[in-house]
Amino acid sequence: MSPQEHRVERRLAAIFAADVVGYSRLMGADETGTLHRLRSHQKQVIEPAITSRGGRVVKTMGDGLLAVFSSAVEAVACAIIIQQGIASRDTPLAEEERLRLRIGINVGDIIIEQGDIFGDGVNLAARLESLCQPGGLCISRAVRDQVRDKLRIEFEDCGEQSVKNIARPVRVFALSSEAIAALPDLPPPTRLGPDRRTAKIAPVLFAFLVAVLAGTWWTMRQPVLPWVQPTETQPAARASLAVLPFASLGSDDSYFADGLTEDLIAALGRFRQLSVISRAGTSVYKGTNPSLQEVGRSLNVRYAVEGTVRRSPERIRVTVNLADTVGGRLLWSDKYEAEPKDIFSVQDRITQAVTGALAVQVTAQEIAQATTKPASDLEAYDLVLRGRELLFRITRSGNAQARALFEQAIERAPNYAPAYVGLGLVNLRSVMLGWTPYVADALARAESLAIKAVELDDLHPGAHALVGNVAVYQGDYERALRELRRAIDLNGSDAEAYSGLMAVLLWSGDVPGAIAAGDSLMQFQPSLSAVETFHLATALILADRTSDALNLLRSAVDRNQTNLYIHAALAIAYAQSGQKAEAERHAALIRVRYPIFSREEFGSLLRNPAHRQKLVISLQLAGL
Repeated sequence: MSPQEHRVERRLAAIFAADVVGYSRLMGADETGTLHRLRSHQKQVIEPAITSRGGRVVKTMGDGLLAVFSSAVEAVACAIIIQQGIASRDTPLAEEERLRLRIGINVGDIIIEQGDIFGDGVNLAARLESLCQPGGLCISRAVRDQVRDKLRIEFEDCGEQSVKNIARPVRVFALSSEAIAALPDLPPPTRLGPDRRTAKIAPVLFAFLVAVLAGTWWTMRQPVLPWVQPTETQPAARASLAVLPFASLGSDDSYFADGLTEDLIAALGRFRQLSVISRAGTSVYKGTNPSLQEVGRSLNVRYAVEGTVRRSPERIRVTVNLADTVGGRLLWSDKYEAEPKDIFSVQDRITQAVTGALAVQVTAQEIAQATTKPASDLEAYDLVLRGRELLFRITRSGNAQARALFEQAIERAPNYAPAYVGLGLVNLRSVMLGWTPYVADALARAESLAIKAVELDDLHPGAHALVGNVAVYQGDYERALRELRRAIDLNGSDAEAYSGLMAVLLWSGDVPGAIAAGDSLMQFQPSLSAVETFHLATALILADRTSDALNLLRSAVDRNQTNLYIHAALAIAYAQSGQKAEAERHAALIRVRYPIFSREEFGSLLRNPAHRQKLVISLQLAGL
């Protein structure tokens, strides 16, 4: 092997070692749930924290992780963020179900070989991790000496410790989980000074400019902009979006604004229907005020997101705008406020809310554009968007038209997962609303389409949500919950995934869980569809929150005058609240429009017999 093929590099680094406490016990008790929680923590907390603090994951080993940082300060800050974040996310769980990490950090010389790291510095980090309390942090003296004047943290001196395979005793310093929970806000990530920064990025910047110029020349030669031509493996361009650096309106808010921008880009990037420009592509606009048309031309995007952050000791206020870069129109705007008790938790909540709302708004704009295109101009992407719009109407004719559009999309692009999801939903809806006498065949078709979508794109939340929703009608609620939670894990801001989860939790008997999922859904999508309104209203009725259910249903009935489920839910809610005349009025509408309505079959999907009986009694009181 030549020296070029077997390169060994040495350097000084902060080594970060972590593992899960009691992992074998947790897996033995609930293998699926433990894996889902661990993956969710990795994607939502661990990996973002390491990236934001300048670290690099070297490798993962089952329940363990090894990372390196160029700064001990950033490594310690990262460990604290991770422990606080996981503790916050697991608070609702029983003590025996919570995931606890042990983390050890050391500064030492490492050997880098073919992407892996070795050496006594690595071994010592692993030994420090084994000495750590669950949910805590152990560091070596070398680390403590580097962070003591930079972070306002008092570590407990644990004295000299003899550890396996290390010749000399090691001075150990620790933080307990309780001490980590009580820590104040950490300073923002350290930045390179102007001279070092310029020296480091000059070669990269030059290469970037060359790439931009070459890309600009190439795109100017293309006949169609901004969409690329569809192929069998790439059916059409997705909705293109750029998140511009959020502006800080306070002197100390810059790191929060930068972090929120980065989090939004990462979270929006998890939507399979969106094409999101990376932070490297938008960072050139920090501190500038470009026109929307300029952003659209230079980044080749249809939509731009802009925002501001203002923080005081009492409140954090974030303003977000979504605009069309072609016409410069403001499409949507909103404000989010929170108390800055836990700055990172606040950032997570705002990111989730904004991400979901943006995705809903962009999807609505894309659907509107697709429905105005001439039929001859439709490709797979637009066919799917138009089909989804027809599905949202909840009509038998709309369902039939949507079927034809999804089938055309599959014919044009056989490897396009969203087309299979859409056609699966058509078949499932025909079962849900009694539009087919061939229930078993329609369910089998929906299931095969869902499985095909997962095979084509295992990271598509909608594909897993479809598998879960089909499983509800097959009576397999455990599989349904597993798939819907998988969809949420894949994208915690996906409104469609929360919609499906709300339904399956309702049918499986978890009424509080269904209401919570509905509340999450309304963060992203305040105007619910008829089916979503029915699911949430039914959960509220079963929870004896009849006035809340009536408020929700009254606001929806004008938009859904002919919808059976809205009128049935209103009849139940009015009967339950003692308003007999109103209950009978909606019951009469149902008898005229749906003469074969059966109150016994109406709630047949509900697993809990008491829940079914509660609806039957109320329908009977209403005169059905």
